[in-house]
Order: sequence, then C-alpha cells, then structure tokens
Amino acid sequence: MDIEEKPLNKDEYSWSKMYFQHYKRRAIVFAEEFIKNFHRIQWSDSNRVFRETCFVLIIAGILTLFFYLVFMLMHVITG
Repeated sequence: MDIEEKPLNKDEYSWSKMYFQHYKRRAIVFAEEFIKNFHRIQWSDSNRVFRETCFVLIIAGILTLFFYLVFMLMHVITG
C-alpha cells in the first residue's frame, strides 16, 4: 500500500496566517462570552440594567477604538 503524500503548502504555515487564525478563534470565543455575560444581566432592577448597559457600551467602545488604532498602525507601517 502506497500512501500518497500531499504537497506541503508553506502558505498554510506562515506566521501571519497562523496568528490570524489564532486571533480569529479568540475573537469568536470573546464574542460568545460577551453575549453569554449580557444574558446574565438581572433585568428586574432598572438601575442595574442601566449600569450594566453603560458598562457593555464602554467596553465595546474601548475595543472598537483599540482595533481601529491597530489597523491604522498596520496601514501606516505597510503603506
């Protein structure tokens, strides 16, 4: 029985592709945890709902700003 070897595609193992796949998986896990935590809010207390909603919006804003700055830095470096 002869096992046929697949040709090695070096692009599949490039450091940038591996990091991209790693951070893509982490982003998906983060989004799942974010949604799960949002569902745990106690909706009966209006003050708590307001505080939790503000907290979620602040965190989302900080993350958006962070990723915007990272992509702008990447654009400046590669441009």
